[in-house]
Amino acid sequence: MKRLLLVSFLSLALVCGVFAAQNKNAKPPAKPKPAKAAPAPVDDASITAAVKDKLSKSASLKNAGIDATTKDGVVMLTGKVKTGGLKGAATNLAKSVKGVKKVDNQITVEAKPAAANKNAKPAKATNKNK
Repeated sequence: MKRLLLVSFLSLALVCGVFAAQNKNAKPPAKPKPAKAAPAPVDDASITAAVKDKLSKSASLKNAGIDATTKDGVVMLTGKVKTGGLKGAATNLAKSVKGVKKVDNQITVEAKPAAANKNAKPAKATNKNK
């Protein structure tokens, strides 16, 4: 009887140990992450070239005639576009370039030609010199 109890107890302990070892929710030990190297500094000429390249590849901005210059990571955009949306798109595109700290958008939006109002009555000329 003692032997049967001992065998049963050892079997139960072995089964519990096997189930505990198979915990599928347990996370494997974390691997140490390799140290990230500091990003190489990006010079102003590279930033300017990258911004101009992105502007030239943008379907809506490639013919806009936008110029870009960079000083200390600050990109200045100049030129003319037809809508305010294109001006904003140029800003966002420049911000997406690696190394850009700030965008100074000096782009002007072209004024729409005044549409003639067909319902307006022409003003009467008055002659006060009578």
